[in-house]
Amino acid sequence: MRTSPATDRLPALRPHPTKLFVETTTRCNLKCPMCLKQRGDEEFHEGDLSAETFQRLLPAMPAIEAVVLNGIGEPLLHPGLEEFIRISKEKMNGSGWVGFQSNGLLIDSPRARRLVEAGLDRICISVDAVSPEAFRNIRTGEEIADVEHALEVFRAAKKTGKTPLEIGVEFVLRRDNIGELSDTIRWAASHGADFAIVTQLFPYHRDLVDLAVYDANLDASVAILHKYVKIGEEEGGDIRRYFDVYMKYSRSADDTRIMSLVDRMIAEASQQGVTLNLQKLFSMDHGWTEKAEEAFAAARETASRAGIQLRLPEAVPRSARRCEFVEEGSLFVSWDGNVHPCYFLWHHCHCFINGMEKVVKPRVFGNLAERGILEIWNDPAYVSFRRNVLRYDYPFCFNCSFALCDYVQGGDFEQDCYVNAEPCGVCLWCMDIFNCLK
Repeated sequence: MRTSPATDRLPALRPHPTKLFVETTTRCNLKCPMCLKQRGDEEFHEGDLSAETFQRLLPAMPAIEAVVLNGIGEPLLHPGLEEFIRISKEKMNGSGWVGFQSNGLLIDSPRARRLVEAGLDRICISVDAVSPEAFRNIRTGEEIADVEHALEVFRAAKKTGKTPLEIGVEFVLRRDNIGELSDTIRWAASHGADFAIVTQLFPYHRDLVDLAVYDANLDASVAILHKYVKIGEEEGGDIRRYFDVYMKYSRSADDTRIMSLVDRMIAEASQQGVTLNLQKLFSMDHGWTEKAEEAFAAARETASRAGIQLRLPEAVPRSARRCEFVEEGSLFVSWDGNVHPCYFLWHHCHCFINGMEKVVKPRVFGNLAERGILEIWNDPAYVSFRRNVLRYDYPFCFNCSFALCDYVQGGDFEQDCYVNAEPCGVCLWCMDIFNCLK
């Protein structure tokens, strides 16, 4: 269990949100295979954010420090994007920033200048490879030249703005593009990027599971495994053979030594409060974890030399959880005015965690057409939700030896095995596996 000190001073428990994530549209001009929209069976109702719905955000704006104007669609498809930026900048406090992520395909010089003149502070363009073939395979319908054009256009428009525009790129890490990470960062920096966000792939489709680079075993579990692998080497027993000897009726001295070592490992993990999924732990692909760490080290060096800010994910989930969305007082608004607490519970989707399918349904605390934004934020149910999240007293469902059980695997989630009503036990966002503009 992880508790935050002085939780009452956290933005999550103030009488107003601190960050707004506002979905301007669900429409997109691309059909990238890794997007959750491409399953074809999701409960999506396409639409654009109306001016009336955006106006309902204004009572919260004076206390807002950041407005991120994107959801699952392409923000540049919304004709009112510049107006949303202008109003946000007028109503926010002086230090607040406005930004959005984009594929960059629809940008041209006049539009870039209008966005900058409206007060745009940060733009993040998606680029998952620099070799044309690899990029084309990941971003269906777009070419690397389109991203280059977008970066150059914003670089030129940056010189005309009243405030400094920060230009960045987002890289979704996969097994088929990990070798291009450093080259992409170097390329982005040479085209005017100030920052780079790297995130792990979130498999929304079964055929993407094998492309995920991260391992879903907890860092604490992996550390204990490494410890006992080393002890086994010293004592003459390879614990990675555990499942080969587990069902044996007659065991050799080596087999008995392995069973004893694993029993000791389980006991130590239990004393430390660390969960072990032995089947997943012993089948862990250490080669890919090491490859990811090597790629991250090279990326850090490249970013340092290029003078670009870099945010990397973890290669395995951190056992010390921290939900930046809730702790930093974030509020998520869908195009139709529904209010949600985080990215994970924003949209209906199917996803695969540790190879098992999970159905996620959005958690809605109100609609802006029916109640004011501050009224929804301070609703007892929503406040209770945020307080409970901050306790971090959740099982590590994806690391559980029982796998994803009926409590959390289906879409009609009611509670987990700790009797929590928040489905945070299956969420990897709070373990630094995924990154976004925030």
